[in-house]
Amino acid sequence: MATIKLKFRASSVAEKEGTLYYQVIHKRNVKWISTNYHVFQNEWDEKAANITIPPNGERMQKLLLIKSAIAWELRQRKRTLNKLETSNEELSLNELCEAFSILPPCKTVFTFLQEQVERQKQMQKHGTANTYISTYRRFKEYRQNKDLVFDELTPNMIEEYEAWLANRNQKTNTIRFYLRTLNTLFCKAANNGMLSEKRKLFSHVRLSYVTTTKRALSEADILALQNLKLETGTTLAFARDMFMFSFYMRGMPFVDIAYLKKSNLKNGILTYRRKKTNQPLTVEWEQVHQEIVARYAHQTEDTPYMFPIIKQADGTEYKQYKRVQEKVNRTLKKLGIMIGLKTPLTAYVARHSWASIARDMNIPIPIISEGMGHQSYKTTQVYLKSIDVSKISEANRTIIQRIRKGKK
Repeated sequence: MATIKLKFRASSVAEKEGTLYYQVIHKRNVKWISTNYHVFQNEWDEKAANITIPPNGERMQKLLLIKSAIAWELRQRKRTLNKLETSNEELSLNELCEAFSILPPCKTVFTFLQEQVERQKQMQKHGTANTYISTYRRFKEYRQNKDLVFDELTPNMIEEYEAWLANRNQKTNTIRFYLRTLNTLFCKAANNGMLSEKRKLFSHVRLSYVTTTKRALSEADILALQNLKLETGTTLAFARDMFMFSFYMRGMPFVDIAYLKKSNLKNGILTYRRKKTNQPLTVEWEQVHQEIVARYAHQTEDTPYMFPIIKQADGTEYKQYKRVQEKVNRTLKKLGIMIGLKTPLTAYVARHSWASIARDMNIPIPIISEGMGHQSYKTTQVYLKSIDVSKISEANRTIIQRIRKGKK
């Protein structure tokens, strides 16, 4: 039966770190596997065959990382050893050591989180990348920039992280946003074999969002916004057009408006995929849509996009969209004040408003859900299966006609 143990080889140079290595014994033959881990003589416990960590020393964090990484690697190698022995496959010592050498290296939590951010960027999923970045930075701040390996994660640590966020006056849903994203990332780590799924790290915290009141404009508010006398070509007029276009497009999110291309419109049907879910949606093109787009045609002659939001396809598309979105939302707040709103007006309110007005007009909820591209079909799936696209178009046309009748 083969064995693998951790050993320490002191340096021949005084006051220099020694090297940790694995000793593999198989059929009385011995072989050593070197590591990149180095500790001083006084940091090694020969009897326990493990690293000794002095309390509050300047090397404490580094030694904790090494100790945890070694523990992870030993478990991986012993698991490999058990699999080989149960398979009854006869292996030589060299073949056994070769099997150990192909095991993936132990990654720290911070390294893994950074890799996930870069992966999302490479896939052009900038929104998800930004979500991962903010989650990573928050967790890193909580850890005071002290990295750790996955074995150090515990349910108590996650619970303490939740309390740390709460003590910084974070709102409940903001806290759960960070926790849910971290849970998603750690699930990816578990899928990659870096974390045991049995540990249930988030068992002491709540991950579900609390219900918040969605801000929606009434029909009267929409009419007031539509009928404001604004000078053509101003930032106020552009912000209103973006809001109304979103509303008339069944509450299309601003990010989807930004990425709309002229090629998405064919034979009176606009087809696009939601950036958030990648779900394909179709909207019947109405006169009001064309009127808004036409106002900006002279600014988009040299671009494939419908609106002058993304002007250059040079890898900075996401930044261009975010910059315009922030400007539009700042301007919408001014427009909200102009029509007497008591709560801030943002681009996303158009989405809530379409759903609210559609419901008030007794349009069936399944049609509203389908029209908005919702994917949470648990309560409406039975109805959604039988919905015809024409019914959705009819619902949208009914809303547009009702609003347009009030135009002065």
